[in-house]
Amino acid sequence: MADAKVAQKIGKTATDRLGRKLSNNRLMRRAKMMLSTLDLVAERGYEAVTVDQLAAAGGVSKKTIYDIYGSKQGLVAQAVALRLDDLVELFSEELAGSGLDRLLRSVDLTCDAVLHTPALSRALAPMLVKSAEEFHLTSFFERLHRDAIVRMKNERQIQPWVDIDFTARSIMLDQVAVQNMWAGGNIDDDSYPSFARLSVLRIMTPLAKASVRKDLVEEIRQLQDQLCFASTGGEGEAQA
Repeated sequence: MADAKVAQKIGKTATDRLGRKLSNNRLMRRAKMMLSTLDLVAERGYEAVTVDQLAAAGGVSKKTIYDIYGSKQGLVAQAVALRLDDLVELFSEELAGSGLDRLLRSVDLTCDAVLHTPALSRALAPMLVKSAEEFHLTSFFERLHRDAIVRMKNERQIQPWVDIDFTARSIMLDQVAVQNMWAGGNIDDDSYPSFARLSVLRIMTPLAKASVRKDLVEEIRQLQDQLCFASTGGEGEAQA
């Protein structure tokens, strides 16, 4: 994310204490703080990085961080939320085809984004589980997956009784679980996208119409044949 783009996003909602829009200079300072926050968390880890370090990297005072964001977690959560919003916009440009195509493509793109910034993704993984709402993780997945599931229902790829919101939330929980397995070293980089895809297929297959289910089952079979968990120091690897 470039500073100017982040500043533009911040400017849509941010105001000063009197409710006035922020000047361009103040927006750029906040954008710099957002980006430097992500860099520091990636470099040192969420627990290790301090508010003093975040303030110094962002070129602001410690008091400014507390005044605007309330806490270290509030600052990091806002920085992550802006990044996720940016990813949703980028992904939307690449999503096409049927609802199923869009759903699986969104999973692939999310994995690509995680692997593009592995240090940051690993550092944030525990916080995303604890505070999914604050970090906008729930909104991120619902904006991607819910729309695809709605399309699948309209296209009669899935059964009419499918609960869209429940299904979207189930996919989110599974995707977070797979990412945490990867972050913990139980899944290697090369296998991570396939495990994430397999997770979605296992949820959607029982919900699919017969005309679609056959292809989903075949892809599950192929993925299971090729996947294995990363070695954790025991005797051999566990077959997925």
